[in-house]
Amino acid sequence: MKKLAGLVALAAACASAPACAFTWSDTSLGWSYGPDYHEPSLTDAQGNAKDVGKNTVTFTHADGYTYGTNFFNVDMLLSNSADPASNSNMGATEFYAIYRHNLSMNAVTHSQAFTWGPLKDLTLDTGFILGSKNNAFASSKRAIVIGPNFELDVPGRWDVALLYYKENNNNGIVGQRVTFNSTWSIESSWGVPFHVGPLAASFEGFLDVVGPKGKDGFGNDTKTELLFRPKVMFDVGALFGHKNAFQVGAGWEYWVNKYGTNHRTTPGALQSTPFVTADIHF
Repeated sequence: MKKLAGLVALAAACASAPACAFTWSDTSLGWSYGPDYHEPSLTDAQGNAKDVGKNTVTFTHADGYTYGTNFFNVDMLLSNSADPASNSNMGATEFYAIYRHNLSMNAVTHSQAFTWGPLKDLTLDTGFILGSKNNAFASSKRAIVIGPNFELDVPGRWDVALLYYKENNNNGIVGQRVTFNSTWSIESSWGVPFHVGPLAASFEGFLDVVGPKGKDGFGNDTKTELLFRPKVMFDVGALFGHKNAFQVGAGWEYWVNKYGTNHRTTPGALQSTPFVTADIHF
């Protein structure tokens, strides 16, 4: 774990080196709303999963440099009162941050050795996840990942990563931190452009799959979790002469065995909600 943390820190520090001067960058601020989010074991009087409305404010930065790319995303998720903060009737607030660094094998070798067939490049993906929430569970997620990422040769972009995954988290119900077993993860993200008449659009999103990671804080076996979040975004800013500046869209978030919790035995561990979204790029 310490060695992996060192690799991630080394990758993150690269942005400060002269060789890592940005060749491009994109920063955006976004908002989304969905009405039917679920949380494991959050139920109504009949024992059914509660539908939770959530507003999400998102800050995203991505950039490229000579040898690879950086990606940083922070979500602030604001639940309605159906998902209350600890000792409060107000909705809970959650922060979730992701960092990824991809080191290009073509750039490192100064060649096109990792370009063939559908593969555009092979990169080394390193990163971390930090999360916290002020509800009774009081989660405080810390996770690290490392592994190969396959950049596929499609219009726009499509990445598929095969990763080592290690997580620990807080369980405020039982009052202890839980260090989960090491496991595997598959991450895929995409952004494919298309047009609807004169309006530029893109099909975007991600798919994350995390393998079983041992026992949770309650002694239950965790399950393979799957999070799927596709969306369609429309570049409405281009209609007013500001291409890629303002986008609106809609999508769907589907989460099976949320946080590794068995959805067949725990209400709320299966989530399916539509959402609307908008973002501004700077």
